[in-house]
Order: sequence, then C-alpha cells, then structure tokens
Amino acid sequence: MSEATRTNTAGTTIPIDASESLLIDGTDVRTKVGHVAKFNQDGDNNDLDDNIVLDDLDNYKKPKGSNEFVGLTKEELKQYIDNPKWKHVRLLIAILYILLLVLLLVGSILLIVFSPSCPPKPKLHWYQKEIIYEIDVMVFRDSNADGIGDIKGVQENLNYFEKNNIKSILFQSTIFNVTGGTSLHLDGQRAYDKKIDLLQIDPLVGSDNDLQDLLKIFNRRDMHFIIDLPLSSILDPNGKSWYGSTPLLNKIDNPCTPSAHEPNFGCMYYKSYGRLPLDFSDDKILEQATNRLRHWFSSKKVDGIRVDLPLFWNKTTRSYDVSYKAINQWNDTKNEIEKNSKPKLLLMDIPFGLQDLITNRDLSNQVSHPLFIFKDQTRPSVNAHSFDQRIRLFEGRDLSKPQFWQLGSKRRSDDVGIVHENQLPREIVLTTIMLLGGTPVVLYGEEIGLNQKSFPLMPWKSTGEHRGFSSCSTNSTNNCKSFISSLQTGNPTTSVKRQEALGGQSQDSLLTVFRYLSKLREYESFQFGLLEYGYDQNNNIFWFIREAPGHRGYVTVFNLNQGPDEKAHISLYDLTKADVPSHVHYEYQWPKAHLSTSRETRINSDNLFIHPQSVNIFWWGAKLQKPNILFKTVKEHSQNH
Repeated sequence: MSEATRTNTAGTTIPIDASESLLIDGTDVRTKVGHVAKFNQDGDNNDLDDNIVLDDLDNYKKPKGSNEFVGLTKEELKQYIDNPKWKHVRLLIAILYILLLVLLLVGSILLIVFSPSCPPKPKLHWYQKEIIYEIDVMVFRDSNADGIGDIKGVQENLNYFEKNNIKSILFQSTIFNVTGGTSLHLDGQRAYDKKIDLLQIDPLVGSDNDLQDLLKIFNRRDMHFIIDLPLSSILDPNGKSWYGSTPLLNKIDNPCTPSAHEPNFGCMYYKSYGRLPLDFSDDKILEQATNRLRHWFSSKKVDGIRVDLPLFWNKTTRSYDVSYKAINQWNDTKNEIEKNSKPKLLLMDIPFGLQDLITNRDLSNQVSHPLFIFKDQTRPSVNAHSFDQRIRLFEGRDLSKPQFWQLGSKRRSDDVGIVHENQLPREIVLTTIMLLGGTPVVLYGEEIGLNQKSFPLMPWKSTGEHRGFSSCSTNSTNNCKSFISSLQTGNPTTSVKRQEALGGQSQDSLLTVFRYLSKLREYESFQFGLLEYGYDQNNNIFWFIREAPGHRGYVTVFNLNQGPDEKAHISLYDLTKADVPSHVHYEYQWPKAHLSTSRETRINSDNLFIHPQSVNIFWWGAKLQKPNILFKTVKEHSQNH
C-alpha cells in the first residue's frame, strides 16, 4: 500500500492527500439512522470501480453522471418505513392534514351561514321591466299625406323609441275606427256608420299586412306590442248593434235616467267612457268578446291587450256591477295561450273616476293608476303630506302598491292634476312614476310635456303647418285639410326637435329628464328593490328609497315648496331613520345641479340644502344585507310628525 493511501476496516482504499476528494465513487454516507445516499465522482482512472468493495453488489447501480444523487434501495427504504420514529412523523402529518381539511370545511359553512348574502334576483316579465308607450296612431305620424296618422308613420319613428329606451308600444282603439275615434269623440252621441267587428283594423290606419310587418320588426328588435280592445261597451249610441252590424237581442238603454238608482255605476261608466256598457250576464256576449280576445292573442300574436271594464246587469239591485265572471274568463284564456308562448299582458282600461270603486286586489294590479285624481275643479296644492297619503291610500284599501302607473290620459273625462302651477311640476310626477316601482304607462307626447286634449297632434318639428305630423297642405281640397283642421285647436309650445336641441338646459327639456330616468330605472334597485318612503311636514319634503340587497341604494328627495327662498336644510340620516349612510354620492338633480356632479365625490348626507321645486337623487354602495324597510301605517306615521 502506498503512502498516499490507507485501508479502512472494510477494506476500502481511502486517499489521504488533502487535495483529493473526501468522497469517492461508491462511498457510503451514514447517519445515526442508517444509510442516506451514495455519491459518484468522475475521473480519468476508471480502475477505481474495480477496487470498490460493496456489501451487496446486486444492489449497486453504476452512476450516470458526476456527483449524481443515487436514491435509496428498496431494502433501505423498508428500514425507514418500519422505523417507529418515522411512523410517528407520518401519522402526525396525516392528522394535521385531516384537521386542516376539517377546519376549512367548518369555516366555509360558518361563512355561508353567518355572512350576509344577496337574495336571488327575481324573474321579471317584460311588462314589469319596460316602459309602456301609449299611442293614438291617427295623430302620431302621417306617412302618406292624407292627414290621418297610420302604422307606417309609427314605423318611421322607431329610432325615437330606441332613444327613449321604450320597448313596449300600446295602440289605442282608434285603429279600429278612425273617423269616430274614441279618443276624440267621447260624448256617446255620434252615430257610427262602420261595421266595427274588432277583428280587423281600419284601412285608413293601415292594412293587416302593415300591422304584421310592424310586429315582425318589433320581434327583431325585442319590442312588445299591446292593442286596445273596447270589448265591454257598445260603439252604437243607440244601443242596438255590437261588434259590427249584429243586432242585440235586448237593446241597451241609457243608464243615466231620472229613475236610475243611486249610486248608479252604469251611469258613471257611460259618462266616463262615452259608450254604453254591454251586459255580460248574457253568455253570448261573453263568448263573442272572448273569441276576439283569443283572436288577437293567438292569431295576431300580440303581446298584450287592454280592455275596458266589463259590467253585468244585476237584476236584484237593478243596477250594473263589475263582471268578475268575464274578467276571470279572460284571464284564464290568456293563461292558457301563454303556456305555449312568452308571457302575455292583460290590462284593464278603467277611467280615473271609477278607479276608487275598485277594491279587488287582483283587479287593482291590472289597472294603471294615476299619481293624483281630482274629482272636481277645486285643485289644492299638493304638499308632502298629501303626496304621502296618496301612495298610502292603496295600503289603507288593502291593495298593493300599483303594478302600473299612468302618467296622463287623453280621455276627456279623466282629470289629472299635473298641468297646473299650484300643484306639481311634471318632472316631479315623472320621476315618481318612473322610479317608485311598477310599470309606467306614458301617453305619447307626455315625455315632452304635450297637452293632448288641447293639441292632439304629435309635434315632431318646431315649425311648419302641422309641426311635422303630416306633409299635406291645409290649402288642399281633400280630406287632409278638413280632418287636421278639426283637430288642430291651437299651436303647441314645444316639439321633439326643440327638446332635442343641443345647448339646451335640463329645465328647458322634459325629454332630457325622461331619457335620464328611463336609463336609471333599468338598475336593479329600481327594477326589484324594496321601497321605503316618507315625508317631513315642517320642511315640505317627500322622499323615497329604492334598494335591492347587494346593489346600489338610491334616495330621491323632493322639496315641494314653491317659494324661491324656501330651501330646506335637512339630514338624510334623520329624515329616513338611518337607512341612508352618512356619506352618499351624486346621481341627478333637477332643474340644475347645486352639488359636485363627480360620481367619486363623497357627500355629507347629514348637511344638505334641498332647493324648492327640485328633484334630488343620491346613491350609496351596495349593502350585502337586507335593508330594514318597514311600511308604517298612516296612523304611526302621523304620530311621528
């Protein structure tokens, strides 16, 4: 043996030169628990492999690379597996892993149970989400210069509906009888020389192909079509013919006679509608009416129908009553048809003067209600208290908040108090109907402040003989001249073109307010959010909150004072009993913004000035909990104030 080497007890030659590697190919590395690994070292002298003595040559595998790690053999691993110390280590790791999984599972369950969560979004039908725009076709737009509005004229203005976020259109019953339109002649004295069967529209308004083409366009644009069917009254003032020239078995007498019993529901009906009521105790009349309802729902595939209120002659009381038999049969017909189609709408057209007589909850939900009703010519100012009482009236009559709000009416018997200075600005009424909840039914031209009773033609332009309604000349000798002259009782003070003009301010354009509100009401809180409302009598403030859990909350505040110096200094926190956070964000103000319009600015809701005759809308971030919304009774509310 050379001086540079020595032999250990196992017979292995070990280098003693300090410059040589301490571990050579095949050297065992041991720890207190046994073998750990073996290491290889490349070199020019391959004879080292021949000099290595191993305990078990069968277990030896020649390394492939320099200083390459060599794993333990099967027998060596078994030694670790059977070692009690490593058994305890493995058991401890397994226990900790299972414990961690259990803790994660328990934590997830507790998080789901105790954490606030958003309720499922309710499924709304199309007529619960959209604005219904009511059109008198004969005065909306004349496409062929004959002086009579027509279906093609409506089609030419579809982009106008899109600008206003309108997707549901209602045609008044004038499409069945243009010259004797029920929207213009409601005195019940004009004789009708046409066979009105309510199955076909009047040719002067358009052909059946025109109507079907319009319905196809509506379908492509995801719009909905509603038609007005006067199923419940006689268009013949003599009370003999109905649904065309078919004679009645029994003549309908005028219910407004000196010998009539009071209160006379039939006489009120006749004065309100201007038409005599049919008697739906006659099964033949009910059958014919139901067939026409089915015709438009099934054959014509309209999305909704509005009908006038059906009555029946009560032989016991010798007076007319509401025919719930007819109403139930029509609802059953609708439900049957919509099983194989998308949801249908059945509305009841009830004059404002008769709505207070409706106490049935289901029927009330099928009627479009005005915000205010005036029964005589005395028109008191609307203050915060009367505003609150009008909405609470439905609760007092055990009725839910209206499913449908009506902005205005062309029926001469309907009296709506929104056009007089001593009541409410149109912007406040419009904001309430659009955002309070339910579906607004907007009469054409109301979005620009048109008074249809004094000027029924839709004014598209600011100038011209007929303000863009028709291109016919009043100097012509045809029917165009005579027909328009019978309608044009004055000049409108506004037009669509004027209110769309660039550079105008919000106080100059009701249309600007309408378009903003139509977009705002598409937000979740205004679609299905809960409602809370109230008033402050001292400051003459009315407010309401719309908030859907998990979505932005909104508060709308009206200052109903009329004086220019009657600003109200309020705290939303105190006004609404802490439902509004201490900091809110700006959303909208009318007629002009008095606060910073930045959506990022945090506004101190406890220190605000609310200007007179103004609309103020603020929002706050989503709360992941159900708002504490309670409807107080009228008595409780009056005690608090």
